Amino acid sequence: MGDRDTNDPNRESDGPAFQPVFENRVRFAETDQQGIVFYGEYFTFQDEAVSAFFRAIDYGYDRMVEDGWQIHVVNTELNYYTGAEFEDEIVNELRVADIGTASLEYEHRAKRKRDDEILAEGTVTQVAVDLETEEPTRIPDDFRDAVAAFQGGLESAE
Repeated sequence: MGDRDTNDPNRESDGPAFQPVFENRVRFAETDQQGIVFYGEYFTFQDEAVSAFFRAIDYGYDRMVEDGWQIHVVNTELNYYTGAEFEDEIVNELRVADIGTASLEYEHRAKRKRDDEILAEGTVTQVAVDLETEEPTRIPDDFRDAVAAFQGGLESAE
């Protein structure tokens, strides 16, 4: 499907390691007429991985609201390499690749569990906004600390 020569998805590159945060089994409803996962479903897997990441760092949406902020997705991208089929188990991995003053970028990988084949990878960019004004706001230190503790480091654009 995709060409991995110029951007090897098996790379760990600079920065923190990917962490498995969410596993799912492909449902029949997620497949297309060709019998493979419809490409749009990977955006749902990506979104589920971000939510699972928040649970893993013990800093969910409820805590964001308590702290007076929330996040808005401003960009998401995916590259596809090979297809998953009905009943395949998928391991979704995530890491915060960059965190700035008010934005953060996650890198996501979806891998088939039985052979570790990378199916798709991409990014999600979010912006932190004040809960009341909806204006960009600084990402709290407690959130940054939770991310760093979970993934063993933190890249920062600050």
